Amino acid sequence: MDEPRPPSSAQEDAAHPGKLSVERWIFPMLPLLALCSLGAWRSLQGDDAGFLLLALTAVVIGIWVVTFVHRRRLPKAGPSDPSVSWPLTRPADGTVYGFAYSRGTLWVARGVLGMSLLAEPLIYWTGTYRPVGAHFWWMVVLAMVSSGGFLLWTLACKRYRVEVGAEGLVHYRLRRPLRHPFAALGSVALLQGGGRGSMYVLALYDKQGRCIDTFADTLEGFTELVALTKEYAFAAGVAYRYRDKWGAWTR
Repeated sequence: MDEPRPPSSAQEDAAHPGKLSVERWIFPMLPLLALCSLGAWRSLQGDDAGFLLLALTAVVIGIWVVTFVHRRRLPKAGPSDPSVSWPLTRPADGTVYGFAYSRGTLWVARGVLGMSLLAEPLIYWTGTYRPVGAHFWWMVVLAMVSSGGFLLWTLACKRYRVEVGAEGLVHYRLRRPLRHPFAALGSVALLQGGGRGSMYVLALYDKQGRCIDTFADTLEGFTELVALTKEYAFAAGVAYRYRDKWGAWTR
């Protein structure tokens, strides 16, 4: 197997998900300017809600200022990549490795499904009002729809699996599996969350810089998944980058 090597400058230019463009600044500015104008106009009209809109605008601007200062203080190489300290514990010898949700996560999903199945009958028998006729059947339909949704969610969690090998990644799900050969990728990136949801996400980008798939750190063995993907990506000449929660990218 070839030694891992950094991507060439041509490959970096082919897939640059973190590159700033004029459009990425203009489009967020337009609704912000509209919100600020609406707040100022409502304030001049004597509406107290205008001050709330102005306060919301100030919060958004404050976040932008903090982001700008954070990026200015970063070294030229960009933010520190946490995956540097994630060791490769499995040999990258072409073997295909699989990553899925842990048994604990699957049992939580089954527990939520079980509670949803018991919720509607429990509400019906313990409630002071028991619907009859059409109202009863609407309640049955609502129970079936909600329980069906939780059932699909449970099946999706059980089927969810990511396999990574020297040729690429395969994402198994309820629908048709997604196959991502490394030869077709433009870059891979580790994204840090912004305070909600997953703390880290492994993202795949095509050669036009579009995100085509993501894998959250809720998968068991996520750090190994990232380490293996980086190893195989470097071997295939695919660029890798890291983005922190403030939107700053490594070079």
